[in-house]
Amino acid sequence: MRKTGLLLLLVLSASGCVTVNQGNPGQVSNIRTGGFNDQVQEYGYIQDMRRVTVQKQGQASAAGAVVGGITGAAIGNQIGKGNGKKLSTVAGAVAGAAVGNAIAEQNARVNVPGVEIVVRLRNNDLVTVTQELANDNFYVGQAVKVVYRQNIAFVAPI
Repeated sequence: MRKTGLLLLLVLSASGCVTVNQGNPGQVSNIRTGGFNDQVQEYGYIQDMRRVTVQKQGQASAAGAVVGGITGAAIGNQIGKGNGKKLSTVAGAVAGAAVGNAIAEQNARVNVPGVEIVVRLRNNDLVTVTQELANDNFYVGQAVKVVYRQNIAFVAPI
């Protein structure tokens, strides 16, 4: 019973370390501190820009969760006897699936062309936004708007 309790504590601790990206997959932008719920727009002009590579969330398969679940169940099955063994097998499967899924999501990230844009706002503040390169042909001196929506910023031509 003592091994089962220790395993359960270990599994719960490990599962708390898994983080899941709740952001908008495919949208790579800066996050503004302070937060806001409504859409806000600020106007200015492009002072500087450069091409960069940004990471975008790709499509993760369920294979990571399946392999992690099987591995976790196999490890959990080695601990305890009777109901404790059943509990540790299930806990191992759940924790393994969570960890396997997180690893699969991390490995599904892909590099795409992006642009880092420095915008001088009308109030003379500077804002830097990094976003995926789209069909917009930005250039230094161009009038643009910085749109903030749900803590995500992006630059759009006016």
